Amino acid sequence: MHIVSENTDPKTTKDPTFELAYWRFGLRVAQQWRERLGLRGDPGWQRVHDGLAPLPVQEGTYVPHEGVQDMWTRWNFEHPALIGPYGWLPGDGVDVPTMARTAEKVFTGWRFDRTWGWDFPMLAMCAARLGRPDDAVDFLLHPAAGFQFDDAGLATGGPFPYFPSNAALLYAIAFMAAGWDGAPDRHAPGFPADRRWTVRFEGLQPAL
Repeated sequence: MHIVSENTDPKTTKDPTFELAYWRFGLRVAQQWRERLGLRGDPGWQRVHDGLAPLPVQEGTYVPHEGVQDMWTRWNFEHPALIGPYGWLPGDGVDVPTMARTAEKVFTGWRFDRTWGWDFPMLAMCAARLGRPDDAVDFLLHPAAGFQFDDAGLATGGPFPYFPSNAALLYAIAFMAAGWDGAPDRHAPGFPADRRWTVRFEGLQPAL
């Protein structure tokens, strides 16, 4: 299968971390919506949900897919989607200490000169969920060439205009401002709490 990191062999890739978490999330929410509509949960959907493979772990950290070799020397470029399940997604199937170790490896060892613009907001949301708001802000201000904007605010880090960067930036800022399920109980929980930032927003709802 082709996965969101876009740099693996689709003929040998199996059990990818981001996609497994996304299926868990999607099926869980679908069942919740059935219940809200007064319907019983779909047993087939639940069977698929419960039968999904665990998120693959090697040496204490998540990896993009099961069986990847030389993870932190050969495959630490392109989209760091292995942190997406606990950031953009709310963490279905995620062990938080394992994700914290994974994020530390990504934050300090990824080749950010070989990433695309929407990666940085995704990294920021993971940092925010992990209680690292300083890192979250740093990712939104990252100087990488793949995450730059012209005078009109259009993203230049991809086929121009690269709207995934613009959309991701807007979502990450809203996420960090309005919070998410389980966020710290304070104003703008994704931003540092030491008064370096004055955050004002209106009309935003917390993310899942």
